[in-house]
Amino acid sequence: MRIAMIIEAWEPIWGGGQVHVYEICKRLVTHGVKIDLYVMALRDTSGRVYNENEELFDGKLRIIRVGFPKSFTFMNRIIWAFEVMWAILSNHRKTPYSLIHAHANLPGLPAKILSRLLNVPVVYTVHGSGIEALEKMYGKGFKSRILYLFEVFLQRKIEYDIEITVDRKFLKYYNVNNPVYIPNGVDIEKFDRTNVQKGKMFKILFVGRIHPQKGLRCLVKAVNKIKNEFDYNLGVIAIVGGDTKWTNEEKIVRTLIKKLGLEKYFIFRGRLPEKELLKEYKSSMLFVLPSLFEGMPLTLLEAWASKLPVLATKVGENPYLIMHKYNGWLVEPGEVNDLAKALKDLLNTPKRKLEIMGKRGYSLVKDRYSWDRIVDDIYNIYLWVISYESANNFRR
Repeated sequence: MRIAMIIEAWEPIWGGGQVHVYEICKRLVTHGVKIDLYVMALRDTSGRVYNENEELFDGKLRIIRVGFPKSFTFMNRIIWAFEVMWAILSNHRKTPYSLIHAHANLPGLPAKILSRLLNVPVVYTVHGSGIEALEKMYGKGFKSRILYLFEVFLQRKIEYDIEITVDRKFLKYYNVNNPVYIPNGVDIEKFDRTNVQKGKMFKILFVGRIHPQKGLRCLVKAVNKIKNEFDYNLGVIAIVGGDTKWTNEEKIVRTLIKKLGLEKYFIFRGRLPEKELLKEYKSSMLFVLPSLFEGMPLTLLEAWASKLPVLATKVGENPYLIMHKYNGWLVEPGEVNDLAKALKDLLNTPKRKLEIMGKRGYSLVKDRYSWDRIVDDIYNIYLWVISYESANNFRR
């Protein structure tokens, strides 16, 4: 089986979607699948270029960076959609693909066009829908409206052979497809192998892109409301993440922190290599994710793999995973007072109770969310789609 897989962003941009794709590719090749992964050739704000192709896992996974190196802007992504179609068409002529698997959002459009042109099935994975949060992030102007229409078209109006969603909330929307729920996973063994002693400081951890989606401005404002509690409990928030695309948002967040005089409560760690990231998780007391929208956040699973209690918003898959005050806390997205109250309560919760909550989360991910199980499900979908198309010999 030979697969053309498409996702826009890759190095230097790295988030949950990229981790998901890498983890499933790493395991799909053990099923005998050969994968060409098509991504954008990128240029970061410092001018560094990421345009070299790679071969991993004895050449079974090829990462093909398509087009001239670009910054990750909306117009450049549209241009890249045409470039990636040409690249896949050219490689298909040499050695045909059995299937195209696109990952949200924009790749759904070139993948659908290619499936028609090449007469091969297309699978599309939705990693989260931000439709409900667009106005909170960008206001009520033209940009929000265009993004709304574009996302609805890609996720709900294009008919794919199979559409996969990582969060169950997406199943509630009207959709021409009948999406299949396959969650994200976590490699719990690498967390078990990392042992780090926690310090006296009540360290709260955030991991993710520094983007309006993630609600960091709300978090800063919440800390400002209860900074006396942070002083009393020696509280500090470590922010791990950030890439070249979201420099403007990081500037906004840092400026807000400085304006409110909260510099001593926030530590920006940047993007960390895996070993250092694992240490950050294991040395923390609480994980916070104040997002305005999510699909199924990988960082939530990673926090539980580290036996951390979690504080997150009622978005995406979170309400299906978090039982309030049992294995974590849930608050309304974008509500500063709600988040501040929850932070205050957690800062004053006995350490033993927090540990119990974290262990409950650990048991959940260990029992249900292994990457191996998830990749088995994806591989079986591949087999079904290919056999179905072969038997019926038609394209939609």
